Amino acid sequence: MVDSRILSFSERLEPALANVIVRHDLEGRALTVAYSGGLDSTVLLHALQRIAPLLNLRLTAVHVHHGLSKNANEWADHCAQTCASLNIDLSVINVFVKPLCGEGVEAAARKVRLDALLTHSSGQVCMAHHADDQAETLYMRIRRGSSLKGLQGILAKRDDLVVRPFLHLTKSSLIQYAKNHQLKWREDDSNQKTIFARNKTRLIILPYLESKTPGIMSILAHTASLSHEVYPKVLEKANHFFKTIEVSKENWPFPANYSPYSKVLCISSKKWNEAYAKMGNGLIEILRLKLDSMGIYFPMDDFLHFIQTENQNRYHYRESHIEKSKFFLWFYSTADAQNIDNLYLFEKNKRFSGEWRYRQEGDRFTPPGSKYKKRKLKQWLQEKGIPLWIRDYLPLLVQNADVLWIPGVAVSGKLEPTERTP
Repeated sequence: MVDSRILSFSERLEPALANVIVRHDLEGRALTVAYSGGLDSTVLLHALQRIAPLLNLRLTAVHVHHGLSKNANEWADHCAQTCASLNIDLSVINVFVKPLCGEGVEAAARKVRLDALLTHSSGQVCMAHHADDQAETLYMRIRRGSSLKGLQGILAKRDDLVVRPFLHLTKSSLIQYAKNHQLKWREDDSNQKTIFARNKTRLIILPYLESKTPGIMSILAHTASLSHEVYPKVLEKANHFFKTIEVSKENWPFPANYSPYSKVLCISSKKWNEAYAKMGNGLIEILRLKLDSMGIYFPMDDFLHFIQTENQNRYHYRESHIEKSKFFLWFYSTADAQNIDNLYLFEKNKRFSGEWRYRQEGDRFTPPGSKYKKRKLKQWLQEKGIPLWIRDYLPLLVQNADVLWIPGVAVSGKLEPTERTP
């Protein structure tokens, strides 16, 4: 919970920081500061260095060099000088940012930066996110539509790998601390570009909301704190519920290791339909929570439309979502053989046999609707608009070099039923 009594302090920043370190059981441990050279991380580095002797902290810093700005080398030099003045070891890590399909530069840079920090840290990574960042994050997630997991916002501590000790402090308190201690920092020239969604939220939208509803920033941060308290309890209930409708691995209608992603939720369609009849769309929200906890992206709007208009006994991701999804969700029924998913037919019909693997050079595929016209798999996937980073990681059921099935994408035309086949 955000305490309004401490949102505007400056002189008390260091004691408050020390309390957070102790509360998260980090006393006497190695901490690596994610140091960009900006205001927030500069204040964090300086304050941690001052309290380090008291709490027996072993400090290092990592600067991630993206190369995205013409000033990137200057920032790295500044970080080196600052760390030298504070007697803190600094590692400068050069990375290459390449956005994936449908991903912006901001999101791609955040992923690359976190990977570099976790790889090169000497202990828990300390990041300088503050209450204003929390408000921004929560607003953006609410705007996009978020599950309860997303409403937690930025986590104060993540898997004992990342800690954010400034989440209860406002940006203004950090500015005041920097002025009091005459700190020097560098401003990222991209922070003022409102073409980026987060910058537009920070510079235009939230100031407007704050002018119309004073205190909205604190309210958003408080909402994130409450969601964080509630989430584990709700998730526990969701997991308990799904135990009653999940199909155990031993009873899956397909090999338990069929997916290289190893994240599959197999549900009895009979039990699902029974629950859906009682709970309606409330069941969808429980499903969203369950999938979130498994790390599975799921297009809920599409699913709601599908469940109401199509056969409820099976579901595939639509091709329009394939590039956003690396996982597959399966509904299965042993009672209704006509509506069982194709993989179930493979298991029951012995003439369909093959191996599960990734794409290889020379793979051929017979498109749906055609019995004999084989195509190069690479070429066919390109025509379907499936990006390279997806094509290389799709699980395939293959017989020799003949692809029988691409889960979530298509089944070979050779396997389409005729009057002679089931």
